[in-house]
Parts: sequence; structure tokens; C-alpha cells
Amino acid sequence: MQIQDAVVEAAQLPPLLSEPWRPIDPSYQSVLRIVVCLVALLPLAACVAVVLFELEGLVLPAKLLAALILLLVVFLLLVWVPRRVAHTQYLLRELDVHKSTGYWWHATVSAGHNRIQHIEVTQGPLERVYGLSKLVLYTAGGGQSDIKIPGLPSETAKRLKNYLTDRITSEAATDDDGE
Repeated sequence: MQIQDAVVEAAQLPPLLSEPWRPIDPSYQSVLRIVVCLVALLPLAACVAVVLFELEGLVLPAKLLAALILLLVVFLLLVWVPRRVAHTQYLLRELDVHKSTGYWWHATVSAGHNRIQHIEVTQGPLERVYGLSKLVLYTAGGGQSDIKIPGLPSETAKRLKNYLTDRITSEAATDDDGE
């Protein structure tokens, strides 16, 4: 038996861009903003401590560092967070799942249902306050999760998990019957 490996032309590929991509919940911006502020607190506290204790030779660099940190925080809060949320979306198709992110640097991660081995829905304390969850898909051949879809309403994340679990289970049962 001879195997043919035909060339697939770009025109034959189904376009992902024309598919109905679903955005994540806009309230995820609040979660990201709080995380940015919490992460910035420690270095800002260190700079304030240096200034308050008037440590020799470190006051001016500490003030400059604090100003740079504040500028970075303002940039992240006003520019990065809204764009990150606006450009994070997912696509669930009959045979695969896709996640697209990025405003400046675009990335699309895809996984076929037959490659998914484990699915979980996670929710941190901030996400719980806003009623959001993260759908995490683990695929074959990797020690880490391959697709993480943050900012989903908790009910949607659970429904997606149940749908994908049912889909994977039914595909596995069909494969076992076909052997």
C-alpha cells in the first residue's frame, strides 16, 4: 500500500478569521487591573521605604524608580489591559478549540478535541468576585496546559467543559468501537 502525501494549497485551507470568534467577558478588565496594582505594590513599597528612611545615595534612584513604576502601571491600566481583553477571544468548532490573543504580538493556539486529555475550570478569588473563571485544556504530549481561556463567565466555562468532556468521551467510545 502506497501512502500519498498530497500538497495542500493555501486556498484550500478553511479561514479561521471568518469564523464566529467569541470575546471574553469585558469585566475581566477589572480583574487584570487589580492584579497589575497588586504586583506594583511591592516595588513601590520598597521605593517609599527607601525615601522615608532617607538611605544615603538611594533616595534619588528610589524616587526615579517609583516614577517609572507608576508610569508603567498607568500604561498597563489604561492601554494594555483594555487591549488585552478586547483582543482575547476563543473559537469552539466541531473538531477543535482555538484561542487568539494579542494586539501588538498576535498568537493563536489550537487543539483538536482528540488531543485534549484533561479539562479544568479554575477560579481565583478575584475572578470569583466578578463571577469569572478560566477554562484550562491540557493536551497530549505536554506537561503544561496548552490552552487557557481566561475571563469566561463561570457558567459558560462550566458549560464548555461539559460539552468538551462529552465530545471527547463520545469520540473515544466511537474509536474503541471501530477497532
